[in-house]
Amino acid sequence: MTLRGPASFLVCALLLSGVVPSAFGADACAGFRWDLSREQALFATAARSITAGRDEAAAPPIGPDRLYDLSLAPQQDVRFVVHPEKRALTDGAYAGLARLRVPAAGLYRISIDKGFWIDVVTGHETLDSRDFAGRAGCGEPRKIVVYELPAGDLVLQLSGAISPHVRVTLTRVPPEKSSG
Repeated sequence: MTLRGPASFLVCALLLSGVVPSAFGADACAGFRWDLSREQALFATAARSITAGRDEAAAPPIGPDRLYDLSLAPQQDVRFVVHPEKRALTDGAYAGLARLRVPAAGLYRISIDKGFWIDVVTGHETLDSRDFAGRAGCGEPRKIVVYELPAGDLVLQLSGAISPHVRVTLTRVPPEKSSG
C-alpha cells in the first residue's frame, strides 16, 4: 500500500515530530549500562513541585525515592556555596540549590531529566562523582551521576542549562548481585 496526498504528509509529520515511536529507531532511554528501573518508575510518578534556593539558606530539602520538579532561577541570581566545577553556559542559564537529606552513607544516584551540571557540596568542598551516564533524547532520566555520599545534609547545586525547570531524584544504588 502506498500513501499519497494528505495521508502521506500526516504520516511523515507524525514520524518527524516524534509523536509516533519509530519502528526503525531504538528507544532513547534503552541501553544504559545500569538497571534504572527504579529511577524510571519514579520518573513515571507525579513530581512534587518545589522552588530551588537561590542560596544555601533557602535550599529546600530533597529526600530519596521521590521525584521532584524544581523551579530554578536565572543563574546570575544564584549564590553557589562553591563555584560550579564545570565552566558552563552563563547567558540565559538557570540554576538552583537544594538540600539532599541522606539517611545513610553509601552510593547514591542523582538523576535528572535535562542536561544540567550537577555538583554535590559538603561543607565548602564539592564531592567527586564516582560515575555517570546519560542519553540525549531521553528525559526519564537523561543524566545520572553516582556519588559516595555521607549521611546527613548536603547541598545539591544545579547549573548551566537553558531550562527553568528540572525533574530530579535521589536513589540509593542497589547492591550488585553476585553470581553463584
